Parts: sequence; structure tokens; C-alpha cells
Amino acid sequence: MKKIMVLILLCTFSIGLFAVELSPPYKKSVMHRVKKVEPVGNSVAGMTPGTRASGLRESNAVIIDSSQNGYGMIVSETNPISVNPQDHSKISLGYRQYSDGEFAGQIGMATSTDSGESWLTIENYNTGLSNNGGRYPSSIATAGYPLVLWNEYEGNATATHGVPYYSYDWFGWGGGYVWPAVGIHNNPAVNDSWIITPTQNIDQDGNFVMNMVMSDWGGDRDKIHFRAQSNGAFSSPAGTPISDSYTIVSTAEDFLAEFDTNGDLINYTANGNMDINSSGVGYYATVSFWGDTLEVENHTLFVKRTTDYGSTWSDWYYIPDETITNYFEPIWPDSLVLTDPDSTYYLGEGQTAFLGYDMDVLTDESGGLHVIAPVVIQTDEGIYTGWCEEVGLYSFYIHEDSFAAPNGPVQTQIGYVSSMQLGWNILDPPTGVTDQTPGYQQNGVSLAYDLNDEDRLYAVFYTGDTVSVDTSLYSFLEIMATESRDNGLTWSDPVNITDNGLEGYDETYPHMNRFGVDGQVWIMYQAPDYERPIQDEPYIEADYTNWLFFMKYNFGPTSIAGEQNALPETYSLENNYPNPFNPSTMISFNLPVQGMTKLTVFDITGREVQSLHNGMLNAGQHDFEFNAADLASGPYFYRLESANFQEVKKMLLIK
Repeated sequence: MKKIMVLILLCTFSIGLFAVELSPPYKKSVMHRVKKVEPVGNSVAGMTPGTRASGLRESNAVIIDSSQNGYGMIVSETNPISVNPQDHSKISLGYRQYSDGEFAGQIGMATSTDSGESWLTIENYNTGLSNNGGRYPSSIATAGYPLVLWNEYEGNATATHGVPYYSYDWFGWGGGYVWPAVGIHNNPAVNDSWIITPTQNIDQDGNFVMNMVMSDWGGDRDKIHFRAQSNGAFSSPAGTPISDSYTIVSTAEDFLAEFDTNGDLINYTANGNMDINSSGVGYYATVSFWGDTLEVENHTLFVKRTTDYGSTWSDWYYIPDETITNYFEPIWPDSLVLTDPDSTYYLGEGQTAFLGYDMDVLTDESGGLHVIAPVVIQTDEGIYTGWCEEVGLYSFYIHEDSFAAPNGPVQTQIGYVSSMQLGWNILDPPTGVTDQTPGYQQNGVSLAYDLNDEDRLYAVFYTGDTVSVDTSLYSFLEIMATESRDNGLTWSDPVNITDNGLEGYDETYPHMNRFGVDGQVWIMYQAPDYERPIQDEPYIEADYTNWLFFMKYNFGPTSIAGEQNALPETYSLENNYPNPFNPSTMISFNLPVQGMTKLTVFDITGREVQSLHNGMLNAGQHDFEFNAADLASGPYFYRLESANFQEVKKMLLIK
């Protein structure tokens, strides 16, 4: 009798926190003990699904587990890695797990209680559900329990639905017991819900609050918001039921609604992303075309705001066309010289900036909004991802004061993060993959802020690192990291943080915990095992078994006030070194702000002999090598042009 009462109490708690109208969420009615696997060194003990990990342990990264394919982390909206805000030694990872079965959707979770030094991996969180069809998992590291959330692919003879679930380790951190999956949608038979974007907060009264946004793929492409609040910490059985679903985006009503010949909505609206800070201020942001294109013509950023931990939301704010035009029009070159130097292609009339779908959203502790998103050129003829070096990732910062009005246009500060021209348009490596380079719609972009420095932001993404093999150029995918020390206005040159020096090894889809501490961030990413395809004709790197990595990366300590690495205060062009030189020399210069910059070398007649750089550069010091191996001895001149600054210096080549 005592055992029966315990089970009743456990079930009462689970339904008490998320009391909703559920279709039968699981077949098993009791929690179950699961297999635990400890990652050891460069392999996963007891699991050998492929050979990619053999002999490979990347610098600061450790292999945690493996996934049947790589689609679990393919979108930036999920949050598969979470560090507990009150205890940074507790880390949880949610992911699709290798199962060697017909369906590739087993849900796993890995947890650490010693800052990532050792891990407990737990399998089969979706045991008993439909066909083991878990998709797009996220994780939340609460004080008492690590949670995992996902969408389950559930179908029948007449319909297919994505149904959201959550589960957790019932015995807390390191317990190893899985509570049966609980459905969190109030009407899964109506809405086809996918891609959970979760946040966690502790409100001013000490209550645990969780907000989630999901996309309805059932036809109207709306975005649905859910909210749960427990009285006290998540460990308390008492709680407030989850709110009824609230449509935070009515896609066909709010944004441009066009329909194909079958009557289905043509979707221009991103899944969207959300973040809420510790004071309850937060934002849900998406990109789309506005319903009234006379008011807003660009494919741009639209935002809703909350000030009460997601209980209520504002109407739409947006970045106006004028802001986008004034920033990007001077950047885009009007023409592009093709491979044939006699052939030049010109952009048509009406080109503008197009904000891409795959973005990340961050709310700083002051209530400001940060968004990082891809930006490409759009014309009446289509999208141009390789037009110039300036197509790439940009940051958008909206100060909290810009939200004084109830809705409408907001003032926005734009920063250049990184070019993606090569990443979006380079050739593929000789691995048998048809096309695995990142596209502007899926870049695995992730943002974080520093708990101890309100002006410091971090970003990670993946792109191609071009190499030469025989006579061809190929791209091997790497995780890149960059930081901003001025609240997103300027960003450091991206650094390859997964370069293992081995050709043919790719790293993709990084996700970062929402905060870092004194320069340290926590990252989760994956790497395909090209020896184990899961499709007969694999198309992208996600069509292979993927190894899951955890990494701690340190950007460097947060500097003491007044001692941090300051940006240059003025423009300056330094003397080249060495001088005289044979055959190469270094040219250095300083930029106080980011901007279009040209560095050009001329001979004594004024003829241009080499363009060392012509494009966007971040603020800071920059160094370029000039190699004159094919030039004759004599004097040469180098000229720096940026904004209103121009300077020329002389150098001497002696052979």
C-alpha cells in the first residue's frame, strides 16, 4: 500500500506542474531506471557506433555521446546546453541519442555536477512513446533537477503531429531515474508543434518560471507560447498549472500571407527565439515580411516584449526600413567581377538587406535586446549569399529605452560580426557529401553574455575553413568564436576553436549556455562520422551518425575597470616592418571603429600592384603581409583608406 501511495504522489506532482488536457502521453506508468554511461577520454565507454572518435580528442572538448543523425541540434532556437544559474558546477545536455534502430529519435540527457569534469549519460527519456521519434531536444538545469524537453513525432493513419514533452531525472542531479514523459500541450490533436524554445527564471518571490514558444507546422505556421510557474523551486510538488496555449504570432494575420496553388501558406516567418532576464524583462523575436509592406518593406526583425516573466506580451516592435537602408546600402558594392576579368555582373535596382531565419536572441540584465542574425542581399531576382565579403552575421542591439512606446519602430544599433561569404559559397570536401556547407538559413548561431561584465558578449557559429587539396579548394567546417567588449557595437576577429589540424573532420551546430563567467563559456557541438551514413544518399552532414562534444572555452578574463584592452582612439598607419624588405613585409594599422577599409599597394608610377584588403573590418589593430616576390626592386607605396581617414607611406624592396 505504501508503494502505491508513493506512485500516486509522484504522478500528482508531475501533472500538478503541467496540468493540461493530454492525449495518453506514455505507456509506462512508473519511472524507470536507465543505463548510465560515463564518457572516458576520447571515447564513450560501452558505445561504439562509429569510428570517427578513434584517437580524436579535441583540445578542450570531450565526447559525451553519439547521435543517430545530426538533426537534433540543427536549429539555433533550441537550448540543448544549460548551466544552473545558482550553481555553475551543474550542467545538463539534452540531445538525440544513438539507438541503432529504425527511428533516429531516442532522447538522451547528460549531466555533470563537477563543472564538466565527469558526466553521467542517461538514455531513453521517450521510452514508450509512439515510435521513438524524439526531435529538437533542449535542456534546463534547474536547482533540483535536470530537465529535458523535446517534440515527439507521432503519427497515425490520417495525420502526423509533433507533440511536446518534458521529463527529468527524478532522483535529482546524478540520480539516474527517468520520470515518464509528460505532454505539455493542451491540445496536441489540433496543433502540430515543433522546436521548443525554452527559458527558465526565478522570479522576485523565488518561484520557478518556465516559458516556451513552439511553431505550429499544421498549416497556419503560428507560434504558440506556454508558461509554467511553480510555487517555490521546481523541487516543490505544489505548483501553478501551465497556462493555456497563447498564440504569440498569428502568421497569416501579422505578416505577409501568400498561398500556393494547394492553398498552403508560403512561409516567410522564422520560428523565432526568446530570452527573459532575471528581472522578468524579455523578448520574443522573429524575422519576416510585414503584412503591410508600405509600412515595412524589408524582411526584418519583429519583436514582442514582456516585463512580467512572460505573463503578458506587448504588440509588435520592428526595425524600420530607414535604419536598414542607411546602414547596409553603403556597404553593398554595385558590381561583382566574375572569374573572367572582362566579365562584370551588376546588382539590379531595388537591392536591400534580407535578415535570415536562423538567429539567436539575448536579453541583457539592463533590459536591452541583442540579436545576431545572417544578412544577405535581396533583389527582385532572388537572394545573393556570395555577392561580397560583407554578407554575413550582424548583431542588432535595441536599448531598453527604445521600448517606451507600446509598439512600433525602434532605434537599433548594428554591428558587423563576421563575413560568411566563403562559408555560404565554397566547394565541398571530398567526403562524399553533396552539400554540407552552412547556409544562411541554418548557421548554428549562439549568443551569451558575461555575468560579471555587462558590456561583454560572446558569439559562436560554424563556417567553412578553406583549404587547398591538390588543385582544388575545399571547405572543412569549424566552430568559430568572437566576443564584443562594447555591448555588441564591435566584435573581435573570429577564432577557430575546433581546429584539430585534420582534413576531412567537420564540426557543426554549436550551442552555448546563455551566460558566461569572466570570459569562460560552455559550448555543445557535434561532428559527423562520415564512415556511418544513415541515408542511402546523404545530402548534408546531419545525414550521418554524429558525435556530441562538450567544450569549455575561455575568451580571457574580464579586465578590471580601466585596465581592459582598449580599442584604438584614432586611425593610424604604421611603418612596415622590415623595411627595406625582401620579398615580404608586414603592414599594420589601427581602426577606432568598424568600417569599410581599403589597403592598397602602388608602384612609383601610381599603378596599383596589389589590393591587400577591400571590405569591412572591425575596430582594433590589423596586420597584413605584402609579398613582392614577383615584383622588381624599387620603392613602393601603401595607402590606407577608412571612413574619412587616408594615409600613404613608402617602403623599399631590395632583391
